[in-house]
Amino acid sequence: MNDKYIEIVMTQTGVGGSFNALATFELDNIQNVISNVKVKIDTGCSISVIPLAAFNTDKEYLMALKQNDINGDIDYVVSYGVETGSSRPPKPKSYAEKMASPALKFKHAIKNFSINGVQLNHKTIHINYNRTGNILIGMDIMKNWDIHISTVTKPDLEETGKTIFLACPKDSINAEYISELKRLFNIDYISK
Repeated sequence: MNDKYIEIVMTQTGVGGSFNALATFELDNIQNVISNVKVKIDTGCSISVIPLAAFNTDKEYLMALKQNDINGDIDYVVSYGVETGSSRPPKPKSYAEKMASPALKFKHAIKNFSINGVQLNHKTIHINYNRTGNILIGMDIMKNWDIHISTVTKPDLEETGKTIFLACPKDSINAEYISELKRLFNIDYISK
């Protein structure tokens, strides 16, 4: 792991796989720094989400945070995906419906945010207080990265045969990242 670019070897799961990393961050509504928690890179996720119940089992605390968000009129979206059969749940209208809905994710400020040691300039993220799934890093964050995903085919590299996710925030493209693009994928980076 380095702090110049994100490089992740795909974890094989059946015929496919996933790209998992470690993240560290601070949220505006929680006192603790959250360090080295597993996140999943998910190009099919449009809005990144941190399901707090995945690593905090205090349901009363989580519901108090959710209640604070609802009472404070914090912006939220109704999320959907694999866990909802890919159909969007109806938008809750009343306070009771909002508290009962496991599909709400609330927009919060995030700071000191890094993935695999690479500092990110992303300022907001959505939090879900009910779900226990993976933290998903979606396209709202990745749209600001230069990304390459491929299987290494160079026979002289130890990474040969591995599928690798290589990325760097567009605002911090650096010589080390450009060199790794060339080394792994024989790609010459062209500045835009």
